[in-house]
Amino acid sequence: MRRFSRRGPLIKVRLTEYETSLLEQLIDDFASLLGGDEPQAIVDVDPFVRWQAEFDAPELDSADPVITRLFPDAYPQDAEASQEFRRFTQARQRDDRLEQAELAMSALRDTDGGRHPLQVRAIEVDHWLKLLTALRLALAARLGIERPQDADALDALPEEDPRSLIYRIYEWLAFLSEGILGQAGH
Repeated sequence: MRRFSRRGPLIKVRLTEYETSLLEQLIDDFASLLGGDEPQAIVDVDPFVRWQAEFDAPELDSADPVITRLFPDAYPQDAEASQEFRRFTQARQRDDRLEQAELAMSALRDTDGGRHPLQVRAIEVDHWLKLLTALRLALAARLGIERPQDADALDALPEEDPRSLIYRIYEWLAFLSEGILGQAGH
């Protein structure tokens, strides 16, 4: 049985019940880290009101290495310029990531706990790839992966080491990304 297949505009991914549950938990934890279950909907048509609402979004904990990895300093040598850049961009980036998480959670709910294949619409592949990459970045930050040598060291850990399991999840997310991307090209 093929794990990834494509029929027209749908990419189907066969996940086990455990894999479905794991991916749901990772996405749920990721959304919680970003400060919400859903993006902050800004429905007002007045551009000024929409712009002001972006400034009122909760500030993310920049002391968390995951937040630092997901939202790096635009100007590492200039803290003030970085803060100003973050003020103008972070709320939209955060909402984009939360929208990607909700899209994925909706598709995962449709699998009925892994009883049915995950269906990724071809027009949503970019959203999936961005989300899976963000999840990998979050795990990389927690594991301390900054260079290829760091990943090599984690790959050599004994199975009893708890970091070994997290590293396997990190690698599994890469496998999912590659599989989805491979089918998107067909």
